[in-house]
Amino acid sequence: MLKRSTSPDYHTYPPQPVQQIGPRGGNDAIIFRDLLACLKRNLRFIAATTILGTLVTLALVFSITPKYQSSVLVLVDPRQTKILQDAEVVGRTTTDNGAIESEVEMIQSQAITRKVIERLKLHEDSEFSGPSGLFGTLKAALLAPIRNLLGSSTNADPLGHVVEALEKATSAKRRGLTYVIELNAWSENAKKSALIANTFAEIYVAEQIAVKASVTTKASAWLSERVEEMRSRVTAADTALEKYKAEQSLFDPGGENLSNRQIQTLNEQLVDARGKAAAARSKYELLKQVTPERIRSAAASADALQSPVVSALRAQYSSAAQILAEKNARYGGEHPQVVTARAQVADVERQITAEISRIVTSAENEYRIAKSREESLIASLEELKEKAGNFNQAGVKLRELERDAQANRDLFQSFLNRAKQTAEASLQIADSRVVSAANVPLSTSYPKRTLMIGLGFFGMLGLSIALALARDSFRSGFRHVLDIEHALGLQPLATIPFVAADNARADSKANGPRLLQLPSPGAEMSVPLRHDSIASSRWLASLVLNDPDSVYAESVRSLYFALKRQAEGSPIGAIMVTSALPGEGKSTVAASLARIATESGDRVLLIDSDLRHPRIANILALEGECGLPEVLRDPASLNACVQYDPYSELYVIGGYHRVPGREALRLLSSKHMSRVLKLARESFDLVVVDAPPLLPVADPRALIEHVDGVALVVASMKTPKDALETALRECPEIHHKLAGVVLNGAAEDYNRYYRERDPRYAFETV
Repeated sequence: MLKRSTSPDYHTYPPQPVQQIGPRGGNDAIIFRDLLACLKRNLRFIAATTILGTLVTLALVFSITPKYQSSVLVLVDPRQTKILQDAEVVGRTTTDNGAIESEVEMIQSQAITRKVIERLKLHEDSEFSGPSGLFGTLKAALLAPIRNLLGSSTNADPLGHVVEALEKATSAKRRGLTYVIELNAWSENAKKSALIANTFAEIYVAEQIAVKASVTTKASAWLSERVEEMRSRVTAADTALEKYKAEQSLFDPGGENLSNRQIQTLNEQLVDARGKAAAARSKYELLKQVTPERIRSAAASADALQSPVVSALRAQYSSAAQILAEKNARYGGEHPQVVTARAQVADVERQITAEISRIVTSAENEYRIAKSREESLIASLEELKEKAGNFNQAGVKLRELERDAQANRDLFQSFLNRAKQTAEASLQIADSRVVSAANVPLSTSYPKRTLMIGLGFFGMLGLSIALALARDSFRSGFRHVLDIEHALGLQPLATIPFVAADNARADSKANGPRLLQLPSPGAEMSVPLRHDSIASSRWLASLVLNDPDSVYAESVRSLYFALKRQAEGSPIGAIMVTSALPGEGKSTVAASLARIATESGDRVLLIDSDLRHPRIANILALEGECGLPEVLRDPASLNACVQYDPYSELYVIGGYHRVPGREALRLLSSKHMSRVLKLARESFDLVVVDAPPLLPVADPRALIEHVDGVALVVASMKTPKDALETALRECPEIHHKLAGVVLNGAAEDYNRYYRERDPRYAFETV
């Protein structure tokens, strides 16, 4: 790309296409490496966060008052113990899920809780009557003003706060799908926790017995009153029934006469007769459809086939038909034997037809007899119904009185039996029982200090790692040069590392006399080394001369040889160094590249074309009044404005005065700028042009057509991806001149060789 011609119409070659590589996310090794690098960069943050969180957990754990837990097991017994059959007034608890869960709520209800408080006098216990522990005291102190402001008072319910405290100190749950209820009680005293749990169970069981006894007593009194009332009703009903029988002369015990029994009998006979008539008719209709042809083809009804005569005739017919077929086939249709056989077949057919007619006639007679019997029974039934009507009118009232009397007798007997059973049910059995009483615990159960401290440590460790990964993932910009290559398809030229401030100061002390004596006071730098500061830029530009074996110098040297390789053995020509945004270190990279090139024996000219914010002269510690603006205004002053770097064999056209934007763009677009670059390309092996950034101003676009290549500087983890995309999209002419991308200030520890052998140049991860 950088191969050039000495003719006025020089030609540049487009860059080689970037080899397409699969996305980095598909390479597990790269992902694992990036993950480890991220954890290493944030090791201090992770350690500090984890230690701080663990210390807070320790403080919280040891500030909690330890408590003991006791458990009592109560069984909701599904078995029913009965001494007297149906003697219980209150039914037993069912054992479905809803019933068991209801019992769980009952055992920890406020009614039972209050009785436990009263029995154990917990309202006099400071553990439940006052604030407990540090958090309880703080909570009471914070809530007291609010309660006073709202006018709330505990005079209406003096045990309210004790009930609330005891409810928090107890819990009940069902064990799996069993009938067992587990009640847990916590207390600062081991014996007290067991006592509270056992008291809850005792009161719960006693409440079941008390409720049953109370309800049974009330039910017995109510049943006695109802029995006396029902006795009077039964006497009155029996008297009314006997009086009506005497008046209507109805002395039949059942209240039913002979006509009714006859009607019932006739109804049964009529149903039977109708069934037989229907069957006879169906048989007759079926037999009428029977023909000799259907008999011969076995398609006749089952009744016809069951006739022994028909069965014999069918056999004869089959034999005669077979003989006829054989003789017909042997002698022909006119042979005497064939004629005789045909006559035998016709005779059998005639006999079959006669037998079918006889069967049909017999079936018709059976149908007529059944129909006649049916009609006779219908007539007799109608006659009996008319006779029984008069007697039934009197029987209606009789049956009404009998039903009333019988109902009163049944109801009276039921109440009388239940009243006697209830009076005898003096023994009440609870539906639940304690299967395992609470024992005094030997050790505290809360808090579980080891578990809580472990959870706090590992929880904070995981949280700090997640925060570190999130912090890295939300950072804008590119960390690796491969990120730029895969995201935008740009050719990578070099990666220039970020030099830590501590390492830079250590290096300045270690090298001593080899450092350049900068115009700024003192050789040691007390400011943080950032690529966008004059002090750090000056130090870095000197570092390539003072310590050529440093990783920074090697990375700039890699940039130089990458450009030289693209020139394919010819002089590199004019290289414009620019960036998408200000502050990405392009001026430092340009100055360092120019000095590295002079060490390689090239004649190099460094031009500061950023007329609005010139920096090269300041970075190289040059003084003067004549720079590029003066050259473009007066081309005759070119030789006077070219300065010589006293620390290297570098020629510089710097800038000492800022130029307004409109004039800067006019000067860079003028023919004088083209002439200056043409003369520089003819006189020097490498011309490094420090250009303004692409996005803020239009100045670099005026320079692109006059240079052989463009090196685009991207600040690691600083330049946003969208900014770089916008710069390339808004400046399409750069694509044909773009030599590649320089990742500046990279934090990746990519050069292990130098780090292990010279700790002064270890890189700080960011």
